[in-house]
Amino acid sequence: MAFEDQSQRQAVHSILAADFGSVNTRVVLLDLVDGQYRLVSRAQNLTTAAPPIGDVTVGLLRALTQMSSLIGRNFISRDHLIIGEQSDRSGTDLFIATASGGRPMRAVLVGLMPDVSLASGRRALGSIYVDLTDVLSLGDIRTQEEQVNAILRTRPDLIFVVGGTDNGAEDSMLALLNTVKLAVTLLPVGGRPVVLYAGNEALQGQVKAMLDSEVRLFIAGNVRPSLEEEKLGSAQLELALVYGSYKSVNPAFKEVQGLSHLGVLPTANSYSVVMRYLGELVESGMGVMCVDVGSSTVTVAAAIRKKPYISIRPDLGLGHSAVSSIEQVGVENIIRWLTFVAKPGDVMDYAWNKSLHPGTVPQTVEDLEMEYALTRELIRAAVKTSRQAWQGVPNSDLLPPLRPIIGAGAVLAQSLDPGISAMLLLDALQPTGVTELKLDPYGIIPALGSIAYLQPLAMVQVLESGGLLDLGTAICPEGRTTGMAMEVTVKYASGRTVKRSVPVGALQTIDLPSGQKATLTLTLGRGLTLNGRRGTLTLNVEGGASGIILDGRGRPMTIPMDIARRKEVIPRWYAAVRSGGRVSDSTDSTIMPSRTSKEFSAKEKA
Repeated sequence: MAFEDQSQRQAVHSILAADFGSVNTRVVLLDLVDGQYRLVSRAQNLTTAAPPIGDVTVGLLRALTQMSSLIGRNFISRDHLIIGEQSDRSGTDLFIATASGGRPMRAVLVGLMPDVSLASGRRALGSIYVDLTDVLSLGDIRTQEEQVNAILRTRPDLIFVVGGTDNGAEDSMLALLNTVKLAVTLLPVGGRPVVLYAGNEALQGQVKAMLDSEVRLFIAGNVRPSLEEEKLGSAQLELALVYGSYKSVNPAFKEVQGLSHLGVLPTANSYSVVMRYLGELVESGMGVMCVDVGSSTVTVAAAIRKKPYISIRPDLGLGHSAVSSIEQVGVENIIRWLTFVAKPGDVMDYAWNKSLHPGTVPQTVEDLEMEYALTRELIRAAVKTSRQAWQGVPNSDLLPPLRPIIGAGAVLAQSLDPGISAMLLLDALQPTGVTELKLDPYGIIPALGSIAYLQPLAMVQVLESGGLLDLGTAICPEGRTTGMAMEVTVKYASGRTVKRSVPVGALQTIDLPSGQKATLTLTLGRGLTLNGRRGTLTLNVEGGASGIILDGRGRPMTIPMDIARRKEVIPRWYAAVRSGGRVSDSTDSTIMPSRTSKEFSAKEKA
């Protein structure tokens, strides 16, 4: 595929975005509808980066062909992507590409103090897909020769240099930079890493004089301009450009790098941008979070008290990284979610098969339970890593107030029922209080975060017009009680009322469609609190694909250790969230789709 620019216009009417994952390539089309940007269409196909094809444009062409057949609009002319929307509505004004698949960049981090500049450097690196192979610092007891040999041995793709407050330490930084220069000059010209400097800004001129002729040098603002201040935005943007440069060296991505108006940006960077925007909209003291469960990585992006954080776990994933995932979370933590007897060997057999065939879907009920169990534990492990960087948040087993929580990735976005997606998020994260749950079933966040650099209005308008699917409002009391967890009365806008009693340890849903509001009056069981309040409360709630979710399982939540008890309880949870607002006593463990899931599938296809 080649770049064919037929555009002479300046206005941006249509935007095409592609996200290249380890398994799937997803494309979305945004266009102006009545003067506002809307999500018009989406399609996906298998990613073709790996042999025997080794060219991601093949999968991209297939996805675009699928989209063309759905909406009757051409994007390809003689195997060329048409850039510039034509009079017959063919082509697109902008093309943006993001990627999360493939080998992560090998990186060496260089800085001064572990708890200051190096900590900020690690958080900045969290926005791209890296394998941190070594760290050089003032506290490094190795000789300069040993440090140089370490760099030569790991052959990094990136050396990220941080350290020194603005107009602060210079001699110690220059000593570390001399070590970096010595190492890169000993490497062959074609095998030298990219160097990104994001330290003391007073040294930028000397850094350019020292390294500019030796390596490809990027300069960013200081990640730690003072001991009390951290600024990661400039470094994260430069890291995204470095990642695109790294991808362009890969023959599979080389053409896409030229097609995209911004090159190939890391998908995680888009999550960070969108969470930063959503974090500005929530009330003080609240936060937002998105969890993307992929085949090779799990990404957690959050904005806590309006401060953005992002964390990538390349050792966690449902497909390519399934084996390392089991090793990280522990076999016993997977088994505790299963309703059938499984041995550790059974879990590892599942993981090995999944890693060898990451594009396959579960073929049996047991495999599906195993996938859902692993999903819960992956989210738990990834969020535990992410929250270590959350400043000002108490170290607790429970999350701070988050509204909304967004799920992404095929296992959540393409589950049998939206209620199951909601339950998996609740099981893994155990939020407390009143939480809005959302889903990214169309893979729109990777597109919006990148588009924000060129057309920020498009990101805002698509998010406000339903780019994300509302799963509903979850009511999750904290504490322990016996008997009934909640007595609930829901008054709809029409005046109709519905009453429910939620036993301890149960899940129930009440039907409330997306876009509709209701008044909820609930009386909590003794020992339970909701947002710090006891007794009887009145709340205004909004609906979604799963309605109102009443979680009477308490916090922290306990899972029955006895297999017979699990076989009784867990299927009831599945049945409750699938029932479309109807109380169910079913103990059916087949986890098959219901009426709600069919409606969800129809909406997704639309």
